[in-house]
Amino acid sequence: MSIEVLTADAGGSENLQRWAALGLPVPPSWKLYRDSTLCQPPEVLAEQLGSLPGLFPGQRYWVLQQGPMNPDSRRESLLNLDSDEALAAAVQSIFARDNSPDELVIQAIPRQQAAGVLFTRHPLRQDLAHVVVEGVVDGQAERQRLIFDEHGRLVHRTDEQQGLDTLVGEQRLMALYHQLRQHFDRPQAGEWVFDGEQLWLLQTLPVGSLPMPREAWSRRAGGVIFPDVVSPLWYTLAGRWLKTAFWQPLVSQQHWRDLEKIEPYRRQHSHIYTNCAFFRALQADHPAAVQHLPPAWQPLGRDEGVASAPSRVKLAWCELVLGRLARAIRGWNIRHHGRDGLWQALMQLDRLGEQLALREGTLRYLLVPDLARNLNRPLPLDSLLSQTELDAVRAVAAGQGARLGDARLRPGADPVHAPLSEGPAQAEGLQGWQGERPISGGEPLPETLAKPVDLAGQARSLRYALGNRFRQVLRAMAAIVVEEGLLNHLDDIYFLYFDELWQLWMERQIPASAGAEKLAERKVRYLEDGHKGAPDWMMDQIGYGFGGGYRLSPVLRGRPLVPGRVTGPVRRLCSAWGLNRIRPGDIVVVDQVEPSWLPWLVQAGALVIAEADPLNSAASLACACGIPAIWGASDVMHSVRDDLLATLDAEQGVLDVDEAEMVDSEPVGD
Repeated sequence: MSIEVLTADAGGSENLQRWAALGLPVPPSWKLYRDSTLCQPPEVLAEQLGSLPGLFPGQRYWVLQQGPMNPDSRRESLLNLDSDEALAAAVQSIFARDNSPDELVIQAIPRQQAAGVLFTRHPLRQDLAHVVVEGVVDGQAERQRLIFDEHGRLVHRTDEQQGLDTLVGEQRLMALYHQLRQHFDRPQAGEWVFDGEQLWLLQTLPVGSLPMPREAWSRRAGGVIFPDVVSPLWYTLAGRWLKTAFWQPLVSQQHWRDLEKIEPYRRQHSHIYTNCAFFRALQADHPAAVQHLPPAWQPLGRDEGVASAPSRVKLAWCELVLGRLARAIRGWNIRHHGRDGLWQALMQLDRLGEQLALREGTLRYLLVPDLARNLNRPLPLDSLLSQTELDAVRAVAAGQGARLGDARLRPGADPVHAPLSEGPAQAEGLQGWQGERPISGGEPLPETLAKPVDLAGQARSLRYALGNRFRQVLRAMAAIVVEEGLLNHLDDIYFLYFDELWQLWMERQIPASAGAEKLAERKVRYLEDGHKGAPDWMMDQIGYGFGGGYRLSPVLRGRPLVPGRVTGPVRRLCSAWGLNRIRPGDIVVVDQVEPSWLPWLVQAGALVIAEADPLNSAASLACACGIPAIWGASDVMHSVRDDLLATLDAEQGVLDVDEAEMVDSEPVGD
């Protein structure tokens, strides 16, 4: 009888040979031919199969590849057989059929202890670069699931006594993941078995449920500058500044022809989303841009090298320009309060905003992320906060939050946000903290990072200062149009788009697109989005990474940041409009935050942070104040619900949520 041993061969006729040549853990394999097999009696064939070279000693079983599962499928139908006799009977039965194949492939495997599938990318979530392992332990009926992030950390496991991560081992599973990722340019689904010592790959196929998106928009990319919900007017102002002063010149300099007529921003779910096509173009020169690409657009091998520091001349010029802008903004005032004077004042601020956008875009999108991307600890707290914000954090940490009632602090640069001195609802949220937290200084920044971070902080402070002055002008303009009956409320002016504001002001008529009912709808949607949150991604017009507790997960994992164990109610913080809901002792779950939110976060019992971003000021606050915290808890914003009782074990990096127990909590200030 002719039985061919399938050896490793990069040019072999069988996938198994080519996979073995790549170093993948393929079990011993053979090819049987129909003509030479059918002439053998079953007992003789069984004896010959049992004496093949390279068989495992002791108990084993056979895997028979029966051909594609259907005519259009690349997946082999695998039949498991527990004896030589069963294999011989199955082989002869298949060869005896009409239109049978001319050959069959068999594999020998020791008695398995577990089997399953490893997906190199999440098969149902285009937004997650997670590794998903599904499998069944021998003797158990329930299918288990493990989820690892792209760095190999376990972020989810089903609650089983004998877990796959313990039996098979995380290192073995991740080794198979890295092999598949290294050798295939598309996400793979690898079918594996574990014999107690070795993890074997039976077959691997592209994951058919993960098409390449044609377009992708990222909320987090916009969150570098816009982490909060954004009013329509501020979107049309600040978004245009960055488009005109930063992105368009960059596109022209780099000769990105395909991006010349492409919009960098759009406003959806009341948030600013950034077109990932710009970061796709940036990644060649700015490695940190890859974090703003969907997994399907990310390169297979990530460059972990150190970015070169900007020249001293470049930084000195940036500092000089920011100094000029600071003097211009501080010296600005409304000269005439008539219609023409207010419009001229608005246009003066508009020009200053455009000049600032070039510097802030360069610092926030290019320089600082590249220099900080390999840091494994948050930046020192005082490097990320303005003096006003740092003073407010110290006041609350000392139990003196009540004295902030007259502060000029605003929780966002958007003019829609009132300073604490005007008594917004958020102000009352600082009254409940009676304890004290010591604030420690962090390690000094690396020399190459210190100056760019300082300049980025200056630019952000100037954006807030611009927002303050825009608020002055817009409030004065709103008072006039409310008196004329064109608007019903002073705050309505923030919910006009710029072209609508121009028509309202210049033509003294209500735009058809901005009637009273429409403005009311915009305000309601804005606040709803501020409390609910928004998808992390929009890909081909479908939102991914969305919801507040629609898919509850009982156990969530992240990286330990500040050790401690805390039990308390969960509080998701999606925007500045949720700050007044934070109560002392809450386990506050956040994604990106404005540094101006930190005075409210001081009173948190614990912090759970979605991304492990060294530039996230919430992580810096946790380290400075000793607040138990984990970070890198991906998808956590979409997997918990407010007021559920939870326990955070920050030393182990685990958030355990009790789905059955809700905590009755009335929001402060409501």
